[in-house]
Amino acid sequence: MGKNKNKEKKINYAATTEQKEIRNLCIVILVVVLCVGGIYLLTRAFVTKDLFDDNKDEEVIAGSINYDVTIMGQILNRPYDEYYVAIYNSEELDYATDMEILVGNYSAAKEHLHIYTVDLSNVMNIDYYDPENVNTKEKDLKDLKVGDITLLKIEDGKIDKFIVDYAKMEKELGLDEEK
Repeated sequence: MGKNKNKEKKINYAATTEQKEIRNLCIVILVVVLCVGGIYLLTRAFVTKDLFDDNKDEEVIAGSINYDVTIMGQILNRPYDEYYVAIYNSEELDYATDMEILVGNYSAAKEHLHIYTVDLSNVMNIDYYDPENVNTKEKDLKDLKVGDITLLKIEDGKIDKFIVDYAKMEKELGLDEEK
């Protein structure tokens, strides 16, 4: 008997155009994902430099609001009927230390009015700083100009006292008796 083998015929199906397009789409998506992943890793490694950084012990400092600091544009509308505003440049060490001591000593007193501080180094306060043209008689904010150190007493939303001498500030705040 002759050996008749049943030969299986391999049927070779040619890929249709739609199948080729799907395959090409998958390849494009894979290449895009690999490129984005590579850019991400390169950015972490070379720009932020935190990819290989094992120092994960960074301490997070919680933010806080200081209700004793204000800006010049807000000094007349604080929530008290009567209060003081100490104005100085915190970056000018000659004046800043003295004014911080003045504010600290006054705040530590038993009975005292609330005192706000205004930092002239803050960009929002620059327009009010003009040591050559200090106008102590001004009662309106739009034309107010202050010098290196100033103490204002505000009553009922209006400037009641305008003091530019440190010794007079101490006297006004009742701190001159301590010396």
